[in-house]
Order: sequence, then structure tokens, then C-alpha cells
Amino acid sequence: MSRPIPTSDATENITRLTLASAAINAFLDYLSVHAKLEYVALVTFSSTYEVSVPFTRDYDSIKAKLPHLEEGDKTCIETALLGVNQLILGEWGYQTLVQTILITDGTCGVGAIGRNRIIQALPLPPSFPSKIHVLPIVSPHDSCLQHAMPLYQKIVDLASNTVNNSTGSINRGAVYCPDQLSISGVVAAMNKLCEQQYQEFWCTLKCGQLETRVQLFPAPQPASHEGLAATYTISNQIHVVGFLQQQDLGTPIAISKHLIIPQAQSGNNTTNRENFGSKTPTKDGSNAESSNTDEDMSDPSKVPNFCVLLHGALKVEGMAAIVQLGPEWWGTLSAWCEASRARRSCLLLGVLRPGASAAPWLGALDQLGPADDASTTEAFPVRSWRSYSGGGSGCAWARPHALLADVQKVLRHARKLPDKTQHLYKELNRLRRAAISLGFSELLTCVGSALERECASLPTSSPPECALQLAHAAAALRDPRTALDIKHTLQPLATNFTVTSMSH
Repeated sequence: MSRPIPTSDATENITRLTLASAAINAFLDYLSVHAKLEYVALVTFSSTYEVSVPFTRDYDSIKAKLPHLEEGDKTCIETALLGVNQLILGEWGYQTLVQTILITDGTCGVGAIGRNRIIQALPLPPSFPSKIHVLPIVSPHDSCLQHAMPLYQKIVDLASNTVNNSTGSINRGAVYCPDQLSISGVVAAMNKLCEQQYQEFWCTLKCGQLETRVQLFPAPQPASHEGLAATYTISNQIHVVGFLQQQDLGTPIAISKHLIIPQAQSGNNTTNRENFGSKTPTKDGSNAESSNTDEDMSDPSKVPNFCVLLHGALKVEGMAAIVQLGPEWWGTLSAWCEASRARRSCLLLGVLRPGASAAPWLGALDQLGPADDASTTEAFPVRSWRSYSGGGSGCAWARPHALLADVQKVLRHARKLPDKTQHLYKELNRLRRAAISLGFSELLTCVGSALERECASLPTSSPPECALQLAHAAAALRDPRTALDIKHTLQPLATNFTVTSMSH
């Protein structure tokens, strides 16, 4: 990064680090206009890594740090990614999608053998949803770039392996090479990255005859229905289809959550969309000093709007709204207030798993309706079944040993077939329904694999029914037609091995 860049002005000392700082400034300038609610951290690396600025919304603090950065000894990308992984896991955990922009000098410093060793040492894929974009500060005609491109592409590919999971899928990262080794070249490359990866998502929120233009932050990503090939994308119109008490809704598994920010109202002297993020406090709870009047004008939650009306109604009544995001895709709207001195209030959209059974205890979301007083005395919402525990005690998986005990119980019954056939399927149904209700469907795939291993390890003296029942149970757990149907009950395979003697 300390290598100088040839310029027409001999008195101007421009290095690759100068270009990297210009690219970061361009990135922060873009966010300050289009995505002020984004948290950003700055991590520098060489043979070691350092968190120069932890996650913050105060972009000026990052800009102030850039002139004081110093070059290190060598480029160790695997060390940088290790530091980023540790920072993200400590700050956000395993569920939050994080985008990483890797700005490097465009060389990997080793031959083909060394490059393969670097690839093997990369701490990828990470244990959290991730996208990595690479911005090499190098001329497009430099031979070093051609040598390093396979490494950069491998980093992008490995980071994307974590996104196609049971909760959804997102677009991949990319490598953004500048057209020329200059400030304008790297800034143009960074602007291209921002326009492709940090686009705003605008849609219309409708409730009966009321509607308003809103922004979803962060922008939602396409989701894949587990067990099916279909990919779901949120529609440009979100319809409120009903309301229910928050206690009846419970806490269904959400694949993502988004703030709903109303569009700036015409006729206001202040552009709400631009000012909302600038007054948003940093993560440590501090906020910029301003008068109460300016703060009220810059906060969309305090400007008359349909979103404000809906937020207040949900908060006062203790209710949530069910919204339709597209065909066979639903979400929930609830009142949200930021836990800080600023007390920002917004609607919070929880995007559920695609399909009508996203909240199993409510039944099919497309069939919810008020209870019929003449036919039942049960309170809203109507339930078509009473228990999802399979007739036995429910599964309590607050600690890992409780989950392990339930799985081991299934395997113990599997090893005592055919005498324990009914017990095996009873435990499988209990485990299956609890896993689906908690959004833990990956457990069923693992249990199916365990049953297949038990089938393969059966002794030759075992009755044929043992292998048939184990194979049938493993296949039933993975059947895509009933994979997420909580009301479906697994049944033992009907077998008849009665042997009749024949007279000769």
C-alpha cells in the first residue's frame, strides 16, 4: 500500500493507501445519503489485524481515522478475514447478514502453490450469513492482478456458501476492479459496488383504502422455500390482511427483520429521509446535539403519516398486523421503539418463512379469521388442532443436553426394532412437530441421516422389517410434500412377513 502512484504532478505524493482512503470516503459518502442506518466498522490488516473503528453510525469518526492509518509488513488476507469473523460474531452473532468489503493492494505475493495454501487457510465459509466484495487497488493491466484473481474469486465463492440455507438466500458478492489506477478510477469502482449492493428498497404499504410509500431497511433479500426450487421475492406492494393480539401471535421464526421508514412528505422544508439517519444515535447510545424542534422535523415517526397512525394503533392496542408480501409469503408488523435517549419509533416488519405454515400454532395463515360464536367458544385465532407435541410431553431444548437426550431416545428405539416400532414413530412425531414449530427443520435432516446410518449398521441377523422401517422413517422425514406440515403424522410402514409352508 505504500507504493507510489505515477502522476503528472511530481510534487504530489499519492500511494495505494491514498487511493484506498478515497474509496472508503466515497463509500461512506454514499451511505450517508442512501443508507444512514447502516453500521460500519474499519479493520486494518497486515500479518496481524486491528479493529481501528468498531461498528458505528458515526461515519465522520471513520473518516477522521483514515489519515492516521499506517502501512503494515505484508498482505495476509486470511488474517484479515479471521479478525472480521471474530468481530462480527462478538457484535452481531450468527443470524445477521453482514457485507464485507476487502480493499487490498491487488497482489497475493506468492506463487500458485502458495496461493492454494492461502485458499486452504481461509476461515471461510463463515458461520453467519455473509457477502464479501473485493476491491483491489491495482491497474487492470497489472500481471499481479491476473495472478491474484483466482484467490479473490474463491473468497467471494466461499463466503456465498453460507447464504443458501434453510432461512433464505441472498445475492453473491463480487470483485470490483478499477478501470485505471487513479483516485477517479477507484472511486468509480466503489460507487459501482454501492449502487449494486446497497440499493434502497421502496414499496407501498396498503391497509384497505389507506396507503403510503415506504422504505424497507435493510433491503430484503430473495428467499428460497425449504424443500422446493421456488425463489420468493417481496412484492412492491405490502398488504395488511388482518390484525391479532401480540400474545396470540407469539414469536414466529423470522428470516429477517426490517424497519419501515415512511417517504418524506411533500411540502416539508426538511427532507425526512435524508435527515432521519443523521439524527440516529450511535450504537453506544449517544446522539448528535440538536434542538427538539429540529429533531421532531427530522424524525419521520413524528410527522403525520399513515405509518405513524398504524404504529400508534398497534402499540396502544398491543396488537400485531399480518401482512402479505407476495403469493404464499407473509410477514408481521409490530410497533418498535429504539432503546435509547432518542426514542425513535418505527414499524418493524418481520419476514416469515415462505408458506402458510410459518406460524404453526396459528394454523394456515391464509385461512385465519374470526371465530364463529355459534360453533365454538375458542378465542381468536381459530386452531384446527390442539397440540403439536405428538401426544406426549413437549420438547424443551433450552440447553444442548436436552436436545441430545431427545435424539438419543429416538435412536434407542431404532436399535430395538421391531419391538419398539410404535415407540419410534411416536418419538419421531414429537421431535418433528417441535422442530417445525421452532423453525429447526435442519434437525430432521440430521435425524434422517442418523437413521440411515443405523440401517447400514444393522447386523445380518436382524429381521428384514428393521431395515425397512428405518429406511421408511428416514425418507418420511425428508419428504418435501410434508416437510413443513406440522399437522402431518408419520405412520409406520405396513409390513407382513408371515411365511406359509408349502406341501410338496
